[in-house]
Amino acid sequence: MSKNESPEARAKRLSEGLDYVKDLPGFERGHPHYFRDPMIDHLLEIVMQLSGELWVTRDRQMVTEYLLATEGKVTPEMIEQFKPPAEMTEKLKEQRKTFTRRVFQCLYEGLPNHDAAQFFSGVVKDD
Repeated sequence: MSKNESPEARAKRLSEGLDYVKDLPGFERGHPHYFRDPMIDHLLEIVMQLSGELWVTRDRQMVTEYLLATEGKVTPEMIEQFKPPAEMTEKLKEQRKTFTRRVFQCLYEGLPNHDAAQFFSGVVKDD
C-alpha cells in the first residue's frame, strides 16, 4: 500500500477480480461469512493467517540455510536482499505447492474433481 493510497482505494484494489465471492453462500458485503456458525469462519481465518506466517518462516529458513551453505554467514540484510537462483526458485515453488496441498487438501476432499483443484499460494496461482 502506498502512503498516499486511501483505505477505499486499497479495498478496491484488493477486491479486483473477486466478484465471484458475492455468489457464495453466506456472503454479506463487507463481512463475508460462509458457515452457519461464525466461529467456524473465525477459525478458518486463523488457520489461513497462521499458514501464511508459517510459510514465511519456512521460506526464510530455506534462504538462511542456503546463505550459510554458500556464503558461510547470514545477516538479516542478506535475507531481505536475497534473490534466489533459478534452481532455488523452482525448489521454493515446489515446496510451497507441497505445503499448500498438505494444509488445505482436506477442504477439497469429497468435492467432484478434487484432484484437479488448483491450489493458490498467496495471491499467485501456481500452474
